[in-house]
Amino acid sequence: MKLLIKIKRLAFGSTLRGIVVSYFIAMFVGAFFLKLPISIQSGQTLSFIDAVFISASALSTTGLSPIVISEVLTPTGQVFLLVIIQFGGIGLIMGVALFWFIIGHKITFKERDMIMVDQNQFSKSGVVRFVRNVLFMIFIIQVLGFILMSAYFLITNTFPLQEALFQALFNTISLFTNAGFDISPLGSSFSMYRESYVFLSLSMALMFLGAMGFWPLAEIKMWFDAKRKKEAYQFTVFTKLLVGLHVGVWLASAIILYFIERQSYFMNSTPADSIFVSLFMSLTTRNAGFSTMSVSDFNEATTLFVMFLMFLGSSPNSAGGGIRTVTLFVTVLAILSFARGKTVVVFHERTIKQETVMKSMVMVIMAFLWVSSVILLIMLIENLGFKEIAFEVTSAFGTTGLSLGITDVLSNSSRALIVATMFVGRVSLISLLLMFKRKRDNNGVKYPEMDMIVG
Repeated sequence: MKLLIKIKRLAFGSTLRGIVVSYFIAMFVGAFFLKLPISIQSGQTLSFIDAVFISASALSTTGLSPIVISEVLTPTGQVFLLVIIQFGGIGLIMGVALFWFIIGHKITFKERDMIMVDQNQFSKSGVVRFVRNVLFMIFIIQVLGFILMSAYFLITNTFPLQEALFQALFNTISLFTNAGFDISPLGSSFSMYRESYVFLSLSMALMFLGAMGFWPLAEIKMWFDAKRKKEAYQFTVFTKLLVGLHVGVWLASAIILYFIERQSYFMNSTPADSIFVSLFMSLTTRNAGFSTMSVSDFNEATTLFVMFLMFLGSSPNSAGGGIRTVTLFVTVLAILSFARGKTVVVFHERTIKQETVMKSMVMVIMAFLWVSSVILLIMLIENLGFKEIAFEVTSAFGTTGLSLGITDVLSNSSRALIVATMFVGRVSLISLLLMFKRKRDNNGVKYPEMDMIVG
């Protein structure tokens, strides 16, 4: 009994530790459902490590898979996978909060604390309203996406009615959560929709909204409420920053990608095809992992640029992974402030907290060290090229899901390392580092300063 109490205290002794452990448990629960006989098609097999791999990939909304989903999983297994994707996309605690709302459970102080930590909120005040607004917006966006995509499939006769509805449901959730999983008949992501610009536009809209961040979604709901009441509403600086960075990085990376490939991949492409491929691939590489072509067709420079986009990821407090846009933004501001001899980091006439600056720099450094270490370990295990391994690991960390075709040939040891990297990309390295953080207790003691030679 005492052992169980100690284990519980170790696993759930703090809110952050409890959230990380909950994701870890959920990963194996998802694998259990994917391994059930009703989940696997007749004549197909799914090993335990592959089930864990797919579950981790779905929970982290990555999209990497050692199997072709439509060929191995039954419709029931695909539904199980879709549930894991949905929970992974909106966040495990957010999903639990949705269940609480449905059954009319009153959110306690401790539960508010869990939601606050999971959703990176600054305080418990208004956290329930925030969750309600976000869940409402997610529901509206996914319902509209499902209706529009179903209509597209039926109008274009892409699929018969029943399959069109299921394809629309699966794609809508997978696109919004930036999961990267698909059940297309060809088993090659969205290559069959390469010239379907209406479908691609809808897909990009869903990917964009899912990776934009939950904070802007909540404020959009508040803006609509204010308009309905004929009241004024001012978006916060943080929301403007999130959306501005999201749009700016997307458009800038699309332009860069086009100019890198204009004399190679886009040489014989039509203007419309070049524009849509540039826009789609520059957005999907930030987290989603869908593709209309093989990324191996890009040249070396583009491959390196795509790896940077995967490492960067999407907005914080979203369905995306990577180091996140605001993390890089704050780090760049800190570097510029240091270069100018300033002791504080300022943005929009506000001083950014020193703790926030430190978190950003720690995140960038630790992410680089983690990715580099995993690349090195897999290179020692596998007889594969550096580019392919580096691309796979970066894709896993950024929870992107793009691959140069080595996922299904990796050994179990390498797959375990990729699973760990996807898990880290989902829960964040900062969360893992702060799992065992102790409360500050130095009794007001300040130690004398010392200097060191650096640089």
